[in-house]
Amino acid sequence: MKVLHLDAFLSGHVFAFIFIFSRMGSMLMLFPGVGESYVPSRMRLMLAFLVSFLLMEPLYARIPIPPNDIAQLTTLIAYEVIIGLFYGTFLRILMQVVETTGSIIAIQMGLSNATILNPTFGIQSALPSAFLSITGLVLLFLSGLDHVLFRSLVATYDLFPPGGSLDPGDMTQTIIHTINKSFIIGIELAMPFLVIGLLMYVALALMQRIMPQIQLFLVMLPVQIWGGFILLSLTVASIMTLWLHFMGNSIKELFAV
Repeated sequence: MKVLHLDAFLSGHVFAFIFIFSRMGSMLMLFPGVGESYVPSRMRLMLAFLVSFLLMEPLYARIPIPPNDIAQLTTLIAYEVIIGLFYGTFLRILMQVVETTGSIIAIQMGLSNATILNPTFGIQSALPSAFLSITGLVLLFLSGLDHVLFRSLVATYDLFPPGGSLDPGDMTQTIIHTINKSFIIGIELAMPFLVIGLLMYVALALMQRIMPQIQLFLVMLPVQIWGGFILLSLTVASIMTLWLHFMGNSIKELFAV
């Protein structure tokens, strides 16, 4: 009859919990809506503990044997932390799309200097950027995309098996490609404002040449601001819908590799 020693049972499960928590804690630290600065650190820690505890049973078979060497233990934990930070950073880059779009809109509306604290990123942002960032975070949970994000946390164990080896080259290329694509998408989402802003400035330049004695830029500033608000109200639904599709497709592409 096989006897299971209590010390071996506890050591194995304690190691499994720490092993899972290393990755989950790193990812939830940067997770949209959870890793924000306004969320109390105790709440984030409790959520990371809860998620790690719930995942112990389904992931226990994948956890490597606890090593006897401290160097190997440090290597395993560091690998999990790096993977967690990598995927958390990936999600953060996808969230920055609305920040880029809002910054471009603010420039076209003449509100680039009207800044406010953006609670989503914990920085000073222009008014359209803060508005789109908060709206995107709310829609992320209302649309059910947060379920996809939470499932993707577990799917990282298929993409990056526990105890595997890091590939810094591929990880770096993924981050660079994501930043490049996110910046392009941010510009494309703000394209209506760029086109209308360009047409307005061309018309304004022609009018200024005809009537040089009048400061038309100061006269047109209220029109520019109010026109920007009207255009934003007409396009905000399309902007956020396209961003949600982009975020969902980007996550699917990452795990389809």
